[in-house]
Amino acid sequence: MNWKRIALGILILSLAAGVWGFLMLLNNGQQMLGLGSFVVWGLWMALYVFFASTAAGMFFIASLDLLFKVKTFAGTGKIFMLASLTSLGAGLVHILINEGRPERVMNVFLHPNFDSVLAWSVWIYTLIALATAAILFVLFMPQKRLPFHKEPVIKWLMILGFPVAVIASGAVGFTLSTQSSHSFWSVGLFPVLFPIFGMSAGFALSRIIVALYGDKTSPGYPRLAKTMVISTMTLLLAITYIIGSVLFVGIYDATPPTIEAANYIMFGQYWYGFWIVQMGLGIVVALGALIKILSKPGLSKKPAWGLTVGVLVLIGAAVARLNFIIPAQIVAGADFLSSPIVDGRYIDSYIPSLPEWALSAGITAAVILVFYIVAKMMKLIPIRIGNEEAGDE
Repeated sequence: MNWKRIALGILILSLAAGVWGFLMLLNNGQQMLGLGSFVVWGLWMALYVFFASTAAGMFFIASLDLLFKVKTFAGTGKIFMLASLTSLGAGLVHILINEGRPERVMNVFLHPNFDSVLAWSVWIYTLIALATAAILFVLFMPQKRLPFHKEPVIKWLMILGFPVAVIASGAVGFTLSTQSSHSFWSVGLFPVLFPIFGMSAGFALSRIIVALYGDKTSPGYPRLAKTMVISTMTLLLAITYIIGSVLFVGIYDATPPTIEAANYIMFGQYWYGFWIVQMGLGIVVALGALIKILSKPGLSKKPAWGLTVGVLVLIGAAVARLNFIIPAQIVAGADFLSSPIVDGRYIDSYIPSLPEWALSAGITAAVILVFYIVAKMMKLIPIRIGNEEAGDE
């Protein structure tokens, strides 16, 4: 079976679906979205959070090579940093199409209100995007074309970008936690949960990249694969504990909306998303596969195992964003009503429309193609693990 042809076929179909979804958006505007009367943050907002936090996670992992010079990750920094920028690009595109008038985002820069956490989030993600782009520019530019030595400049850019990435990884958590009208979000664990989600998604994406493009003959490959397995397992266990804590607080909180939101996540309209996809596939099955790989190190050299585990963790992380963002809005909206609304235009639930899914699939496919093309052009593939000078020629 030719997996490359199958993957290419899926990417082409996804791009075609994305073009159709974009045309639907242009022709019909936001009325094509499945947003309800109170759910104003839907699929695209959740995917923005997913891609942005994954980008922060990839930045951290890239820093293990580029900043901290951890020998296990030597040779991976450039391609992981490229993955960080492309993932962030996917997130920013999702949040822009989510806005009715995306050009108005310039007002956040021209007339900023720094009393708003959202304004701070925009500035933080802009700074991390600029920092990542600057780091990649210096990394990809041959030394003979630069009027300065690359290493110290890269080091200082990483030092400046690292704390921004830390803040960016928890920015959405801070934003949600300050929404007093949604009591389920007003939990101190949210700013902690999202960075850990980002790290786990980052390790999952890096595992996919290494499984597909890593040089299996590199002497450092086994140690890197083992480190990634252990790190991902640790993060998944931490996520399980924190999710349990958030839901426990929600159920035993004296405020009815928090109890309703927790129950909605576990037993509501999208119960299968939580139990089957997020917890079942994204954590239980993924942990089982990771334990199998850890017990039989030879499996780490088989791309199918790394690819499967990475995809499971990423899908679970993406669904987790939906589970934490949508139910709280539905419950909070219903709680504001003193009496039921009898009107055909009232929608008390949210189901993403087909154009929403199609456009998201197209954006994801486009980002994957951009990543692959740039990685090939910059000779980052195959990844020579353990080679600190890989790609510097």
